[in-house]
Amino acid sequence: MKKFIPLLLAVLAGAVLSNEPGEALENLVDAFYEGDACGVEAGLSSNSINMLNMMLMMVKMQPDQAAAEISAELEIALTGDELLNWTTTDFIYVLISAPGITDQLPLREDIEVSSFDIQGDSSTVFLDIPDYPEEIAIAMVREGDDWKLGESFLQSEL
Repeated sequence: MKKFIPLLLAVLAGAVLSNEPGEALENLVDAFYEGDACGVEAGLSSNSINMLNMMLMMVKMQPDQAAAEISAELEIALTGDELLNWTTTDFIYVLISAPGITDQLPLREDIEVSSFDIQGDSSTVFLDIPDYPEEIAIAMVREGDDWKLGESFLQSEL
């Protein structure tokens, strides 16, 4: 049994850390579908996180108006006072768990990485999703040894 624990830890570490952009995106999608805001945040590039921080700072400038707009768009109840206490992780959690978003998603098992193309520290990962006419291209960037979701995806979606 004692020999099994280090092996299990090594397997789990390998599941979290990924050296291929396709694996990194699979892990990010899994975290998204599991409602794991910390896991999603870990899969975002530093530029993506900076962009979310900037957006959060902007919505906090007019918290009541922003809360009303976010409530309507994401189909959640939110007050300006609640919004003022948000961290980036809280913001991510609301984005990945709101009915206004989750109700529109395909089933997790229907999302499959079909291929990826690496060009230096950038990569395009292609997703195959039934009922979509063509593959979806997602930009990933290498930060250190890890592949992260590039900010271009967040810019287009948010």
